[in-house]
Amino acid sequence: MSRPTASRLFTQATNAIRQTASPIASSSKRFASTSPAAGSSSYPFNPTALILPSTVPPSSVPPSLLNPRKGWSIITHLNATSPKSEYHNLFARRHPDRLRTGSVITVLQYTDATKKTVSPFSGVLMGIKKRGGVDTSFKLRNIVNKIGVEMSFKLNSPLIKEIKVVREAKGRSGQIKDLRRAKVNYLRERQGVMTSIASALKGSKK
Repeated sequence: MSRPTASRLFTQATNAIRQTASPIASSSKRFASTSPAAGSSSYPFNPTALILPSTVPPSSVPPSLLNPRKGWSIITHLNATSPKSEYHNLFARRHPDRLRTGSVITVLQYTDATKKTVSPFSGVLMGIKKRGGVDTSFKLRNIVNKIGVEMSFKLNSPLIKEIKVVREAKGRSGQIKDLRRAKVNYLRERQGVMTSIASALKGSKK
């Protein structure tokens, strides 16, 4: 075989390979392109697909929930829509029946989710956090075997069975006085005040 014949055959084979590869390259280029082909729908994977308008009604969510300011709108929404505890008035911010710090209360709490056993805890109301909201909590303190014990409770917890008011702090006179403070953490350092409250609690039980 002469050189011209060999070069001619090589050229023909190269042209045949290019003609075979050109449709594949053009189709892959169209698939990789982000712009839709002319005459096709906006669905890139099937040009014959029909895109129907949405039948979902527009959202009725308040605009304040869609763009909340530091989450306060969500908290306000939860406080307004969530069911309130039957003891809500005792821990409200401005209700006339609200408890003052220094009051003695007893909480009956279930020990587990089966709600078969109940554990009571009595103590002095040290303070209330997030009054009136779904996350309202309060702290009680008591002296057990000469050791200060504190427990925090969630007002809306399903594990709380009952809250009893043993002695309410009222006025400036009486066995338990109104301490007129939002939180009375200073009672941790004043054992005499805690002892007087404990004695008043024992006297009320008699």
